[in-house]
Amino acid sequence: MFLARFFSYSFHYREIFSKVGEKFWKYFIYFLIITMINVFPLNYLIVKEQGWRLNFVEESFTLETPNWVLPDTCSISGSKLVCTTTDSYTYEHMGITYVFNYQGSDYDLTKKQILFKTDSIVYVNGDNATMVGYGYKGFTDNFSFLSLNLAQGDDKAAMYIAFGQQIEASFSNYIVFYTLMVNTMTSIGLNMLFLVLLALVLQLFRFGYSKFFTFIDSIKFLMLMMTLPALLSFGIGLYEPAFSPVFFQLGMGILTMVVMLVYGKRVFA
Repeated sequence: MFLARFFSYSFHYREIFSKVGEKFWKYFIYFLIITMINVFPLNYLIVKEQGWRLNFVEESFTLETPNWVLPDTCSISGSKLVCTTTDSYTYEHMGITYVFNYQGSDYDLTKKQILFKTDSIVYVNGDNATMVGYGYKGFTDNFSFLSLNLAQGDDKAAMYIAFGQQIEASFSNYIVFYTLMVNTMTSIGLNMLFLVLLALVLQLFRFGYSKFFTFIDSIKFLMLMMTLPALLSFGIGLYEPAFSPVFFQLGMGILTMVVMLVYGKRVFA
């Protein structure tokens, strides 16, 4: 299989210059796989930390404690909102509408709101987009609205902040997936841009040799050269994820220049 061959080629620096004759799509697939290896430490950290935080609910409850009187007949238990009636209860706080025991199936997409349904929480951003958290995942324990109503002073403020955190945590699956997609696609884009820029730099070697790579062949060559820096950055990233992309790009640049200077003369002279 070409992936195994490319992996083998990438460590034979004497012969790697002649390994750019296959179709570009094969090198691009290899590039994507190597990028996945490179980005894995950050993606693992994203999953571990449950993605980016929404933060706006908790922040609004921190800045100002709501003066709501929540329905005593409702509580969150068993991964559901349990109410003894079908009545809906609407509250406003710092520009966001909160509707508890929402019974509808349609949403006003022009209004920023959080809708608490029986088995899900729906966030509408007011700009025609929604996000759904199923099963009240953020609420690991039973949550009583009555106890929130009875709390006073600092205890009430702390309980509302915790309530905001639990609301945001209920969207964790969506947030983790979104964060992973953004981080992965951004890494692919940045690595591709980095290869293009490095390939342009490589073209400067053309002035010293009678023959040299075409621009596309230099991209293929660089995709093979990614292997060792990606594996090393993977290992470093497991201990210090934030440093992994920096090490990869620095290692990629240094290794490419060393290979070109040491072995390039023998091939292109």
